[in-house]
Amino acid sequence: MTVNYQRWLRSFVGHQRLLQLAASALIRDEQGGILLGRRADLHLWAPPSGVVQLGETPARTISREVKEETGLETEPVKLIGLYAGSEFEWTYANGDQAQIISAFFECRVIGGTLRADRSEFLELRYFPPTALPSLMPRYVRMLRDGVEGREAGFYD
Repeated sequence: MTVNYQRWLRSFVGHQRLLQLAASALIRDEQGGILLGRRADLHLWAPPSGVVQLGETPARTISREVKEETGLETEPVKLIGLYAGSEFEWTYANGDQAQIISAFFECRVIGGTLRADRSEFLELRYFPPTALPSLMPRYVRMLRDGVEGREAGFYD
């Protein structure tokens, strides 16, 4: 049986702020549109993302999370950047607090069928980079960097 690390750790620290490593994906369609999902909790838009589990790499995490949330099979092809800071402080609906450090990967679709999981994402759509919808604040800078296509990964 695999232990849910976050749940186990929370049993000791309650709602205290924890560091949380996450991964997010920039996925484009043939026209250059960016795949975003409207989140079920906030109704704002965000790229596929999720928390790294014990024994998992950020690259493996993003492939797993994209499959779970969108039905697409992907592979990371480039690290866009590593992000942290005040806009990555988060309080979940249950009161758990996190300071998120997020690895943002450009990913290529290699299979699967696009479908929203209806649990985390209510709907999925590709948007032109110049016409993005209302985003969760922490993704604004990440997506801007991804669209700019810098050669070197961002970090602060």
